[in-house]
Amino acid sequence: SFTMVSVLVTGANRGIGLGLVRQLVQEPSVTAVIATARNIDTAADLKAIDSPKLHLIQLEVVDEESITQAVTKVAEIVGENGLDFLVNNAGIFNKTRLADDFPKALVMEQMEVNTVAPLLVTNKFYGLLKKAATKNGKAQVANISSALGSIEFAPQMDGPMETAIYSMSKAALNMLTRKLSMEWKDDKIRATSFCPGWVKTDMGTDAAFLTLEESTLPLAKLILSLTEEHNGLYFRYNGEKLP
Repeated sequence: SFTMVSVLVTGANRGIGLGLVRQLVQEPSVTAVIATARNIDTAADLKAIDSPKLHLIQLEVVDEESITQAVTKVAEIVGENGLDFLVNNAGIFNKTRLADDFPKALVMEQMEVNTVAPLLVTNKFYGLLKKAATKNGKAQVANISSALGSIEFAPQMDGPMETAIYSMSKAALNMLTRKLSMEWKDDKIRATSFCPGWVKTDMGTDAAFLTLEESTLPLAKLILSLTEEHNGLYFRYNGEKLP
C-alpha cells in the first residue's frame, strides 16, 4: 500500500531550513513537505522550488495563535495520516560577550526563538504526531541545534567567544529533546537533536566550512532514517554522535 510520509520544516525561507526542503522534496519516500516561514510572501527562494510535494504555510513560531492556525492547515494536508516528521529549524543568532552592555531583549529574543518556540510548536503538533505514530508505529521530532549547545563540548569549540546566549538557548533545546524522548516514548514519538555543522548561510557567513548542500543532503537523509536507537540523542549532520 502507498504510504504517506509528511515532513514539516520551520524557518524554511533561507539557510538550513531552505536547504532541507530542497533535499526533502527530492526524496522518493517523502510524499509531502510542509515548509513554514514567518512571511511566505517574501520567501522567494522557497517559492522557486518546483515540486508537487511542497506545501507553503505561514508560521510565526513565537506566536501561539499562528502555531494553532498552522496546525489546522497541516491537519488539512496530512489528514488521518498525521504528521510523520517535525523539524524545528527556525533560529536566530546574535553575537554577545558576557561583559558587554547588552539589553535583556537581546537575551529574550534568542531564548524565545531558539528554545521556547520549538517547545510551543512541538507541544501544539503533539496530536498530529501521535496520529502518525499510532498509524505507523513511529513519529519523529528533529530539533536543529548546534554543537555550540553542548556543555561538555564547549571548551573545544573554537571561534569567537561571543556565543554565550546562543549556546544557552541551544543547550536548553537539547534538554527539550531529551525530555520529549522520555515523556513521549510510550506514544512512539521520538526526538533527536542535530548539529548541521558550520554552513555558508546568512547566519554562518561565508567563513563557514560547508556549503548548504554538503550539510543538508546528509542531514535530510539522516533525519529520514532515524531509528529507536537515536531517540533522545544528539548527532552531527554526518551521523557522528555528539555529547
